[in-house]
Amino acid sequence: MSAASGGAPPPAAQIERPAPTIRVRHLSHRFGSLDVLRDVTFDVGPGEIFGFIGPNGAGKTTTIRVMATLLEPMAGRVEIDGVDVTIDPAAVRRSIGYMPDHAGVYDRITVREYLEFFADAFRVPSLDVVDAVLELTDLGKIQDRIVATMSKGMKQRLQLGRILLHDPKVLILDEPASDLDPRARIEIRDLLLELRSLGKTTFLSSHILTELSDVCTSIGILEKGRLVVAGPIGEIAARLEALRGAQAHGHAPPRYAAAPGAYPAQAHHAPPVGPGAPTPPGAPGDPAAVDPLQAAGPPPGYGPHARPAADPAGPAAGYPGMSQLSRRKVKVRVLGDPEGAAFLLRGGPGITDIEIVAGAVHVGYMGNDVKIAEIVQHLVQRGIGVIGVEPERNELERIFLEVTQGEVQ
Repeated sequence: MSAASGGAPPPAAQIERPAPTIRVRHLSHRFGSLDVLRDVTFDVGPGEIFGFIGPNGAGKTTTIRVMATLLEPMAGRVEIDGVDVTIDPAAVRRSIGYMPDHAGVYDRITVREYLEFFADAFRVPSLDVVDAVLELTDLGKIQDRIVATMSKGMKQRLQLGRILLHDPKVLILDEPASDLDPRARIEIRDLLLELRSLGKTTFLSSHILTELSDVCTSIGILEKGRLVVAGPIGEIAARLEALRGAQAHGHAPPRYAAAPGAYPAQAHHAPPVGPGAPTPPGAPGDPAAVDPLQAAGPPPGYGPHARPAADPAGPAAGYPGMSQLSRRKVKVRVLGDPEGAAFLLRGGPGITDIEIVAGAVHVGYMGNDVKIAEIVQHLVQRGIGVIGVEPERNELERIFLEVTQGEVQ
């Protein structure tokens, strides 16, 4: 019976999710005797900005070259928009815009001439698209400038404009902000966010964590050719927090990185690997594995019926002493005296600590994004004007340091 006719809605596990735009399964590659990629598996959903993180030599560029059809994998499978990169590379190239690290440009022509040349190379039917790309990348006012006279940041913008000419569905960018000054990095970041609003899926490789934390919806961390962790940043942080609680009570392995498959990238999308294949320890489907995110209940809220905050020492997710909710911080900027906002929040349900730094209220809390919305609503209902909310900026740095061991190949 359908939900529309009064029956119960289908279980969450049966709700059909959109197919991933980028699908990587068991990707492996080696150069000589060096394994540069080892059984890498992850998904990138439509409209995501996926940050691919790792030290130099981790295998990021090799992964990107396989995705861009420039290198055939020795093992595994990569699909872009449902097309295998080794079976139909021409179709994949029509779907992607690839910008390599330190890509060269033709210096002795103008910006417009450069874009018109590549529009012709892409066989774009109308040069009107050049005007659209100039407007999108904010290069219209310098369209008659010789490329050689442009800054590195403007040349990176021009490279982004080049790969947009044929309107690709997927953007694959290898270190797009390397060697850029702070202003140029901000401009590239804003452009990536605008491209996401236009429906583009972006795969972004970088080792600069601060630039990724501002734009990425999900991340994957690569170390010594192996994918250590992948998924939404907040979800990974929540799982790590639950794992730390379990470790404190002797219910988890001492190192996250030593438990392959504990936080698999394909947790939300990938089917089991092969019919009848055994489930790896810690992977989805393993009876011994517990996902603290699925076990977590909704965060406590404000109001007359607010429940007390979850006791950090209370049981959750099947482990004694594991907190149900992630400990996080958010910076709230308000109109007027921040002391008033701090007073209204201090001691509230789910609030762990309050601190005022440089005129902003730094709020420690237990929960997820719903709790942030409750904090803002609580302040606004009591006459406090909220002018800015900024999650903890070093969360990605904490994740990276926690799940990697600093090893290189």
